[in-house]
Amino acid sequence: MKAFTTLAITLCFAATSSYAAQHYTGKLMDADCYNSNKVATHENGHKTYHDITKTCAPTESTTTFAIRITGSPYGGDVGNTIKLDDAGNALVMSELKSGVLKKDSDGDVHIRARGKLMGETLTNASISPRHGKAVGQVTAHS
Repeated sequence: MKAFTTLAITLCFAATSSYAAQHYTGKLMDADCYNSNKVATHENGHKTYHDITKTCAPTESTTTFAIRITGSPYGGDVGNTIKLDDAGNALVMSELKSGVLKKDSDGDVHIRARGKLMGETLTNASISPRHGKAVGQVTAHS
């Protein structure tokens, strides 16, 4: 019985931690621009993601966003690019238009993001400037 209780507690802990939100820092990009440019970059035989983050910096007309990860808790996701779901895109669009999220002197929009990574898409996201308070959070709708 003691072994069963230990196993049950372990499984509950594992299930809870699998639903925990992940935290990232990164550069915000126009997802459509990124998708177009990453193919050309691969065809040229090298990865010039620094150039892509500059070329694909978001504008006020951007409607879909991607994040080039520059930091994560365990470092395993650094260098990857993730997309935001529809609710996250709407949140970021609003925060860019209101001026809460801004380009730095190099033209990059540095952010902190928290949410659940489902494949390559961050869901239930909260987004904030890299050096500021969280500006919004999207909650799941059932």
